[in-house]
Amino acid sequence: MQARASFESETLAFQVLTDLSEIARLTAEWTALLNRSSCNRAFSSALWFIASCLVNPLFRPYVIIARKGAELAGILPLVLTDEGRMATFPSYLTDYSDAIVARDDIVVVASLLDHARATPNVYRRLVLRHIRRDSNCVCAIQLLENVGEVETSFREMVGCHYVRLPATYDDFLKTKDSRFRKRLKRLQTLAGESNFVVCELAPDNFPANKLPDIFLSLHLARQTARSCFESAAAQAFAREVLPDLFKKRIVRACALMAGDGVVAIDLYTMGEQSLGAWNGGFLAAAYHCSPGKLLIDAGIKLACALGLKEYDFMRGTEDYKNSWASDTRSVGSIELSVAGENV
Repeated sequence: MQARASFESETLAFQVLTDLSEIARLTAEWTALLNRSSCNRAFSSALWFIASCLVNPLFRPYVIIARKGAELAGILPLVLTDEGRMATFPSYLTDYSDAIVARDDIVVVASLLDHARATPNVYRRLVLRHIRRDSNCVCAIQLLENVGEVETSFREMVGCHYVRLPATYDDFLKTKDSRFRKRLKRLQTLAGESNFVVCELAPDNFPANKLPDIFLSLHLARQTARSCFESAAAQAFAREVLPDLFKKRIVRACALMAGDGVVAIDLYTMGEQSLGAWNGGFLAAAYHCSPGKLLIDAGIKLACALGLKEYDFMRGTEDYKNSWASDTRSVGSIELSVAGENV
């Protein structure tokens, strides 16, 4: 009851942005708020949202913002789909979606969701997709009136494996049995015999403008059929977002190098306290040394070096993740009722 009273006393001014140029002008404020939030720094960025809309003509921006006085306090980055009948997160090549507020400012999220539900709208459905059970949205929904129990309304879409990281990489290795460590050492030896070197690509030693095409070529070499980057729109999206986010180290990259050439790559997105494995690929010439495992190992080393609490495999519970991961979280969707939906 105390939380609900706090929610009801919140004084906010709301605005809906439907033009991408308006949203682009908000970028500096959006980024500042995102940096104080628990949200993924790539998936919840203004750049990711704008690029998602640019390459998906069926997405109509519908960003609800909340201000406390002049200060930006919250962002609900929605789009309209289904000919305007549904409001949802764009979730384009996105593993986690959420409302953006300063960490633990759940009252503002509840206010944004209540505004989205209560305001007479053209849309008739409000569907929050690709949200974690520990997301701002799920926490805030428990403050709303006329909403069922989260446990019954949350529909799981996929599980996501992750590793709770100890203080150091050596401590991580100690959590694994001798068989795991010997196999990893063997792969490292095979890579060395082939003159492959594992390293992090960084904007001070690798041109950001080359990252998208190298990533796409390796990804499509590995997974030509049913790839999420098979379409021209997805490739345009990668070329739009990767260089800038890589320069800002919001997207990180680990690679298997053969001289100056990249034969395998994994791209990661930065969470508040996590490194998330987003997408990758490799050439057939590197297959014999299991480049995927070598790059997972490199990503865990990087996460430990950055002092992060998690290495996150994100979407999917594929078998190869089981020997590395220590936990699994759920990602799903919740549909909220909106004003006039039954009219």
